[in-house]
Amino acid sequence: MVQTDSLQKISIALIEDDEDDYVIIQDYLHEFRWAEASLEWADNYDDGLVLMSENRHAVYLLDYRLGNETGLDLLRAAAEKGCKGPVIVLTGQDDRRVDLAVMESGAVDYLVKERIDAEMLERAIRYAIYRKRSELELAELQRRLADSREQERLSLAREIHDGPLQEVLGLRLHIGAVANEIPREMAPRIDQILQQLQHAADILRNLCGELRPPALSPFGLEQAIYSYVQQFRSLHDTLEIEMDLDEDNQQLSESARLALYRIFQNAMTNIVKHAQARRVAIQLQIGPQQIVLQIKDDGRGFTVPSSWMTIARRGHYGLLGAAERAESIGGRLLVRSEPGRGATVIAIAPRHFLAQPLESDPTRRWGGLDE
Repeated sequence: MVQTDSLQKISIALIEDDEDDYVIIQDYLHEFRWAEASLEWADNYDDGLVLMSENRHAVYLLDYRLGNETGLDLLRAAAEKGCKGPVIVLTGQDDRRVDLAVMESGAVDYLVKERIDAEMLERAIRYAIYRKRSELELAELQRRLADSREQERLSLAREIHDGPLQEVLGLRLHIGAVANEIPREMAPRIDQILQQLQHAADILRNLCGELRPPALSPFGLEQAIYSYVQQFRSLHDTLEIEMDLDEDNQQLSESARLALYRIFQNAMTNIVKHAQARRVAIQLQIGPQQIVLQIKDDGRGFTVPSSWMTIARRGHYGLLGAAERAESIGGRLLVRSEPGRGATVIAIAPRHFLAQPLESDPTRRWGGLDE
């Protein structure tokens, strides 16, 4: 392999149960001209899942046949564990159905072993890394856009609270103060006006809470959800709501709390608008490595589209926005539903997420390219 100071260093994980194939892949890596590659090998499904869950490698190469399991099974399980690296599946036989299933599950490429050479493998890995880089840039842009929207919401909430809300409250107090000076026959009308003003004040307060939940920053995510559900029940008293929420304890980042809260809000809004549900179960699990928020209803359900783009083309931007919020904190959104069998929305995010800084230099090294 050509050695120069400009060679990038990349770490690659191979999950392959055949040692001969491992040796062949190792030999191919020695021929790379674009990068200096190091290889870590796992020869079974379980060790491979651990390896992928650690997120330490630039690319993951998966053998499609792993004993009783398949690379497709491993790909899906690793995604559930939070694996973010690009995946290339290797197979001994060319099967179009498997090819499509693998790609739909998130792999970036599907290579037939007998056709692979060093040049093809190098190109596939290089493309996978640069594709991942583009995804990270898009995720960063989405995060910045989400942050901008939250700042606008906060600004608008402050303007409403300090402006119209105070005006309405002041007017109500003023009318109440002079009520005794108004003729008795006008008393019913005055009471009606005071009630209308109080109703307007309540609407403005609720709007401020929707724009910026008051319990989120000082008390944590679970308290903000409890507060929301308390108000929600007063408006939708026929809906049974169960909650099992771990305490935030102010350990989650502000961005994580906000993103998960907005996902929760969106799910509850969709349940009211579309689900015709009788029961909703809300679960928040805060583990040492990841956060899982689940909202499950027993409503009429729906057929889940194959992609977020399909949802967007149908004009359903709420779920698309929820997916973007999950991605903005390094997580992902899962939607599971069938007609007549309810729906479940699951947001999974890392406990600690450090967003990559967005840079203008397209040739920089990041996302697993450097040791």
